[in-house]
Amino acid sequence: MNRRVLAAVAMLLLTFLLSGRLPAAESGLDRIKSKGVLVVAVDPDWAPTSWRKDNGEFDGFDVDVSKEIARRMGVSVQFYMPYSFEGVLAGNWGGKWDIATSVTPTAQRAERVQFAKPYVYSPSSLAVHRDNAIIQEPSEASGKRIGVVKGSEYEKYLTREPFEIFDMPSFTYKIDHPKIVEFDDETSLYAALAKGDGVELDGVIDDLSAVMQQVADGAPLRIVGQPLTYTPGSIVVEHGDEEFATTLKEIIEAMHKDGTLTRLSMKWYDFDLSQY
Repeated sequence: MNRRVLAAVAMLLLTFLLSGRLPAAESGLDRIKSKGVLVVAVDPDWAPTSWRKDNGEFDGFDVDVSKEIARRMGVSVQFYMPYSFEGVLAGNWGGKWDIATSVTPTAQRAERVQFAKPYVYSPSSLAVHRDNAIIQEPSEASGKRIGVVKGSEYEKYLTREPFEIFDMPSFTYKIDHPKIVEFDDETSLYAALAKGDGVELDGVIDDLSAVMQQVADGAPLRIVGQPLTYTPGSIVVEHGDEEFATTLKEIIEAMHKDGTLTRLSMKWYDFDLSQY
């Protein structure tokens, strides 16, 4: 590259810097319309919210929501594999997918991804072994051994750490001075409670849909009282793509208004998680 070309490039870059603007990157919306398909990152093992069936097809609430968003955009939909929640939160997706579902909006995450609008509010609930006849309300679990997945928002509920979640509905703490028992994953959490009432645990706190799925699968559990918290879940796009985020926000608002989100929630959960 000769000196004249280098000088021209340098002058062009200087002009952009002085004006405070750089050439605009293609937005996710433009890319999707160009290729005619919306690529979605969903958890393949989170029934009934989203899961991958034996035939390779995806199903669940988030899957239906994604299909409806794509329909309203006038494009088809594909679901990305392999899924990595850590990869979603890291940002800089490199075009592997266009949106991800059910991401809890926090300030830390907003530094790496762009949040559209909450479309679901996931309730957390206390569950005990079905043989437990003492704990009938969450407050009666005070001082008891309560299991949670380590680092989860449910552990924060018990320790009363700030949630720092955007758009989270207000709530009250109902369990005082619990004896917190941490687990690495939900499998070991529920296995401990299934051993019997009071054997290792007196109760667990988890997402209500996860507890209900355990019950449906035959786990000896009983849900106690009303939900403890409602955690918003949002669609996310690449960080800084405000145009695409605004479009998704408008679509989600329309799905709220016309009852689509309520209908899909009733289909998969038997109650309305689109509002609280």
